[in-house]
Amino acid sequence: MEKVFVHPECPFSAETFNLLSKKYAGQSPDFYIAHTKDRLKYVEEPLNYILSQVEEQLPDFIKEYINIKYEGFGSRTAIGDLKPTGYSIVFYLKNIISTGRCISRAQLMLNLENQKLTLGFYSQTDNFEVLKKKRIYPYIFHKNLIEPLTRYHLPNNYSFSLTQETTDFKFNKWACDSISAPEKNFHGLLIDIICSDDPDIILSGLKIKDTKIQIETSLKSQELLRYSAKKIIIKIAQAFKKLFPLFFIFNFYADNKYFTPIILSEYFSVYEKEFNPVYQLEQISQTTGLKTTQLTQWIHTINRKGQTIIQGPPGTGKTFLAQKLAQHLIGGGDGFSDIIQFHPAYTYEDFIQGIRPQSQDGQLTYPIVPGRFLEFCEKAEICEDICVIIIDEINRANLSQVFGELMYLLDDRQDTARFITLASGKLFRIPTNVRIIGTMNTADRSIALVDQALRRRFAFIPVYPNYEVLRQYHHREETGFPVDKLTSILEDVKRAINNKHYELGISFFLTKTLAEDIQDIWQMEIEPYLEEYFFDQQEKMDEFLWDKIKDKLSNS
Repeated sequence: MEKVFVHPECPFSAETFNLLSKKYAGQSPDFYIAHTKDRLKYVEEPLNYILSQVEEQLPDFIKEYINIKYEGFGSRTAIGDLKPTGYSIVFYLKNIISTGRCISRAQLMLNLENQKLTLGFYSQTDNFEVLKKKRIYPYIFHKNLIEPLTRYHLPNNYSFSLTQETTDFKFNKWACDSISAPEKNFHGLLIDIICSDDPDIILSGLKIKDTKIQIETSLKSQELLRYSAKKIIIKIAQAFKKLFPLFFIFNFYADNKYFTPIILSEYFSVYEKEFNPVYQLEQISQTTGLKTTQLTQWIHTINRKGQTIIQGPPGTGKTFLAQKLAQHLIGGGDGFSDIIQFHPAYTYEDFIQGIRPQSQDGQLTYPIVPGRFLEFCEKAEICEDICVIIIDEINRANLSQVFGELMYLLDDRQDTARFITLASGKLFRIPTNVRIIGTMNTADRSIALVDQALRRRFAFIPVYPNYEVLRQYHHREETGFPVDKLTSILEDVKRAINNKHYELGISFFLTKTLAEDIQDIWQMEIEPYLEEYFFDQQEKMDEFLWDKIKDKLSNS
């Protein structure tokens, strides 16, 4: 294996995968005997340590139902009749709650294979129809479980396959490289499984003797070696927490005396403590007045591109919207969001890394200190799910100077081999689970500083004043304010400005006490803004002074 960067705290080494690659090459038994100490040192001991720590990370609720089969270390197993895997560890259902009617074997698995670590869920059954009727139907149609099963989903880096074997041959009925939230939530996934019948096979009259379902994600060796033990442990634990509902459903009959829907509901209550609360697009729609179809398109754009700028005139709620979108993106996962604000003095050293004088034991030192974005990415690497950084007023800084060589990494976010070498000598890439949302005030003249090289690396979401949202707000809050008269005035202002980038936003007026505050808002916030825009058109400015506006608001 070519030389790669290895994290000093990684429990594995290049020798780990050298040994595994030789195993895959079909070495003789003498080779394994001669390398027993190396196998223990580079493979089994690190796995032993990791699994013991993973078990500590799992909630007590999950540990109550699973049993880790440590005797799987070092064995050459073939899960699902695949080619021999590496060193395999499996999580089984504890015998104390076994149904005694084993129509399927469902497990959580971890395989250290040739050049990768694979985590996932595996189920095998010789009676797929019974599996569907007894272990899937009762859950997906249970009135108390439909909503939570629909809310929660797996990250989009999990692959799926359903393979069935007849008396004559094996075929893959359903497989896809990845899923994307929220289309493939747990409920949708189970629906896909029960609807996977192939009409050609059914018409042929062939009997299905074996069905295997696998849902998994992998870390390639080069990526794994760049992780500390802590990162690896957290990633494995988070994956097993996410996959646990499938493990639970595929192991239980709905009529089992130990089972009630309350148990699975309990899991989701534990899940909500382990992960971020789910924040649906419908909730954003109710708060902002934006249509869910529009919000869905924006979320798709953010996930597709990786970085997006919400742009529009002042007072349109760009930062508020960015925070709500971030809340949705991290909902149901283990990710997090952070917000920073750019300004003219913001530098590369603040954002990526730079030398910072520090006093240590009375001596002045000049270490290279990570900036906000570098710290954010290092923290995000540990997470399994989406992490969002919001850059407020992104165009107020000198972006070419602040981003530096980061521009190279923004170009193809899905290319995991895309790295830069920082001044500290550290290799750096933006984790694929990181999303960047910037906000840009189009009335700010510094927008000209955003050059085309940077523009093509971002998708742009335009947000303009929506007077219908203003009406809905005051009707919903029952403020009693004459909102229709206000929107009529704002329409007049809009026509007078005649420039979509300088339109007057509605956030000035989204307050329950607008009747008491309107004079202050207009004279101290609206008039100064309009005076700047109409600085050489006094006659237009005179039309929108408070003395005239108050009359329009009071006229019946």
